Amino acid sequence: MLLYSKFTAMLSLKNLGDIGQPQSLMKKASTLIPYLMLALSLLSINSHATGLQDHSQHAEHPVKMGLHGMLLFGSQYGLFASHLPMFHQPHNAQVVYKLSFADPTIQAEVIEGIRASANSNDPIWTIVPTTFDLSLLDPKHPQNITQLTVDVVKGHFERGGKMQWQAQKINVDKMELFNPLPLKSCLAKEADNHYLNLNYQPNDKVQFLVNTLMSRPDADHIVRLDEVQAPLAKTIILAADQHLFNTEAQLSSVLPEVTSVHRIYLELGELK
Repeated sequence: MLLYSKFTAMLSLKNLGDIGQPQSLMKKASTLIPYLMLALSLLSINSHATGLQDHSQHAEHPVKMGLHGMLLFGSQYGLFASHLPMFHQPHNAQVVYKLSFADPTIQAEVIEGIRASANSNDPIWTIVPTTFDLSLLDPKHPQNITQLTVDVVKGHFERGGKMQWQAQKINVDKMELFNPLPLKSCLAKEADNHYLNLNYQPNDKVQFLVNTLMSRPDADHIVRLDEVQAPLAKTIILAADQHLFNTEAQLSSVLPEVTSVHRIYLELGELK
């Protein structure tokens, strides 16, 4: 495109400026035609290259446009969100990230609300971004985005949750996991379950474990760890024993004794 721009500028200065000279119309046309043909060729090459680039980007980052509800959880240290995944388009990606609300008052009230309901029968909070392309949250995407507009719901947004705030801006502060999920069924399972450890600092007293999804069927399982006394490994690995997730008791058995494990979320039905 730069070559094309420079060439057209030269054309206008060198040739179009000569229009006033006493030459035949046919001679003018014959002088301009080669330049015009070359310009058209350059435009065609540029359009083809752009098309190839767009196709390549689409293949690497398939569009996932939709309404993408997300689990919202955290502690006094900060907040996390986890996309509620499925094994079909446009929801076939496990996406977990650190976030903060643009409005510090809302940030504080959300944290307090999550803490207040943490040990209740329904500790779930969710956020619902406006419709967008989920693939844009991939840090490797050339049009990666780091801000969303969301509604905040106490409870599950599709299962009777109650709206708390609408149209709030959040910042995606750090992507912890962007894991595209396979669409095929009956793929081989690993012998172990892998739980991703989430925290803001290694010595946080409250941390979280997220089951890393692999292939269908699977389990979206997220737990809170209280009274963490020592830094934990970034990934906690436990034998699956042909189960999609490990129970809170099994998780507790591989953690320091004083650490207590509490379920925040378990979804099996949407991941069959």
